[in-house]
Amino acid sequence: MRTLDETDLRILRAMQSDGALSVTEIAERAGISQSPCSRRIASLQNDGIIKGKRTMLDRRKLGFDTLVIVRIKLVSHEAENLEKFKQAVRKIPEIQIALLVLGDFDFYLRMIVEDIEHYQRLLQDQLVTLPGVREMQSSVILEVVKDTNALPI
Repeated sequence: MRTLDETDLRILRAMQSDGALSVTEIAERAGISQSPCSRRIASLQNDGIIKGKRTMLDRRKLGFDTLVIVRIKLVSHEAENLEKFKQAVRKIPEIQIALLVLGDFDFYLRMIVEDIEHYQRLLQDQLVTLPGVREMQSSVILEVVKDTNALPI
């Protein structure tokens, strides 16, 4: 694994805080000139440290007012059953995050929906038909207190 120096970390912090920054702006924040900054960014991308850029959309302005956490227990933990479940989950666009976890449940899903009626339709039409599901519990999120993908670098 590549060792990152403080300049690399300043570049990553700048890019992580605002993905729309130009190389010139990143260089200014990192305290280096544009050419070496550009080379470092390319190197960080080639090494897979920078995996891409995303545009963050305002879910509420696009009509997605409700977030739901769904906890799922599977009937069995056999590899084939797990893989079928994972493949089915990947096909549902409203599922933003699917986590395989240790504990009382096997998976946590974070879903984004327009409203409770939208969630009810998804529940009836897709979630209850997911392969290998034994038990399911849902919680509607009242408030997002913190939501970040930023790494603590």
